[in-house]
Formats: sequence, structure tokens, C-alpha cells
Amino acid sequence: MQLVLVVAALTVDAVLLTAMVARIAQFGTSPNKLAALGLNVLLLVHLLRAGWLTLQFLRRRCGFAALEGWQTRYLPVYGVWATLVVVVFPPVFGFA
Repeated sequence: MQLVLVVAALTVDAVLLTAMVARIAQFGTSPNKLAALGLNVLLLVHLLRAGWLTLQFLRRRCGFAALEGWQTRYLPVYGVWATLVVVVFPPVFGFA
């Protein structure tokens, strides 16, 4: 069930990323668009690895601890992205 949900989330994220890239190509960039695009790229990487590890777990090639470890070790990546958006985006885009 978890693998099916990860595949569904990957599909939705891929469609969303395609739409976001098309919108950026058509209308240009903005801070909000770049922040959302970066977050969705991080989510795509997270889901790809989680899906792979889930598949390996189901094939009994790795333990559940590998999947659990990936999930918990990846959380700080989201924190780094949030910090980057909060600290770096304002000066780069000229926010007061």
C-alpha cells in the first residue's frame, strides 16, 4: 500500500513540476515560483528514494530501518531549504 501511495505521489509531483516549469518558461520567474519549484524538486528526490527503498524492502533486499533512516535523515534538507528561502531570498529579490 505504501509503495502505491509513493508512486501516486511521484506521479502527481511529476505533473506538478512539469506545469511549474512550463509556467516559469511562459511567464518568467518570481520568488514564490522558485521557492515552490525548489521544494518540489526536493520532494521528488525524497519520494524517488523512498519508493526505491520501499520496493527493496518488499523484495526483502533491505530492512525497514533503511527506509526509516532515509525518511528521518532527509528531514533536515527541508529545514535547510526553508532557511535558504527565508534568509537568502529577501536580499536576492530586493525585499525590504
